[in-house]
Amino acid sequence: MSLVMPGMLGVLVSRKQDAIPPITEADYCRRLSLLGRRSGISVMAFTAEGVSPEDQSIQGYVYRAGVWTFGRFPLPDIVYNRCLHVHESLNVKRTLEDMAERKSRKLIYWSRNLPGKWQVYRALHTVDKVRPFVPPTAPYRDTTQLVEWLQRHSELFMKPQSGTHGKGTLYLRLTEGGQGLYVQGRNSQNRPFRRLFSELDAGLSWIDGIAHKRAYIVQPYLKLTSQSNHPFDVRALMQKDGNGCWRLTGFAVREGRKGTLTSNLHGGGEAHPAEPYLREQFGVDSTRRIIEQMMELSLTITGALERRYGRLGELGIDYGIDQSGNIWLLEVNSRPGRASFFQTRQPKSAFRSVNRPLEYARYLMTHSKATGPKGAGASLEHTV
Repeated sequence: MSLVMPGMLGVLVSRKQDAIPPITEADYCRRLSLLGRRSGISVMAFTAEGVSPEDQSIQGYVYRAGVWTFGRFPLPDIVYNRCLHVHESLNVKRTLEDMAERKSRKLIYWSRNLPGKWQVYRALHTVDKVRPFVPPTAPYRDTTQLVEWLQRHSELFMKPQSGTHGKGTLYLRLTEGGQGLYVQGRNSQNRPFRRLFSELDAGLSWIDGIAHKRAYIVQPYLKLTSQSNHPFDVRALMQKDGNGCWRLTGFAVREGRKGTLTSNLHGGGEAHPAEPYLREQFGVDSTRRIIEQMMELSLTITGALERRYGRLGELGIDYGIDQSGNIWLLEVNSRPGRASFFQTRQPKSAFRSVNRPLEYARYLMTHSKATGPKGAGASLEHTV
């Protein structure tokens, strides 16, 4: 069937086999659909396979009356890219632009996506207010580089430049006497592992075999654990609102299992409201300072990255806090999840995390010529 729906937000997602519907982020798209109905925005989820340039249409899914319905749709007014695969989304973008050109329509993308972690680290290292919070970082080159870094820092952390959910992360430490190598990490299925190499060269060769299959970055290992030895970080969710201004939607702590390497929820972590968790770790005064610093940093980071890469719609900014209360910028994600706000039962932040993308979509529909950053009047309204 063919459905014509004015005010449509098309959400580009990845295909997920054996799921109903067979798409990633179905729960998020369902929430968008339910809230979108209140503001007159229809939401359609689609994958790269659903784009059909031959008949100038898109096959996708809409959520109606409690069920997902499959159908054929025209080009949406706005495309919200949540696809996990960069090359796939680029191919879709070209196809959609060709379709729009044939119909003499303007295709609006809800936001740009950021490049890999190394490019983002390098961009933020040039920002004076951000530089002190960025850990030393370099793209992985070879085993000689690892030896130099291990001699300088003794413990290292490696992660894929385009990885998510903690998959592929590695912790490296020289064994006593510097003759061997201890490695801890998560594999591509996000399962934890540990390996001990009695010979350093054997361990380095094994690491090299992994790191040359995909681009990695290298950093000194930062001990970012709670007093009870649980790894944790703080997610700040920055989003554009219905006026095109940046807002801090909320903070949430993500805590990993004791003795593990990362705090990602997909790796078995748990989410907690930020302020009470941090007060327990650092006390009232230090927590106030930490939150104020993260609020200021988050607004600075969004402005800097938008000036560098073009218009953005939302960013998930992850901070680590060491046991001395020092803040470290861990990662910036232009396709952030929002599960932590639902897990921590923060209703205002959870609602905003889904509603603000719709508010911003409505803003873009009525201000289609808006191509630059909207910084004036930016607010630090938040819920912690």
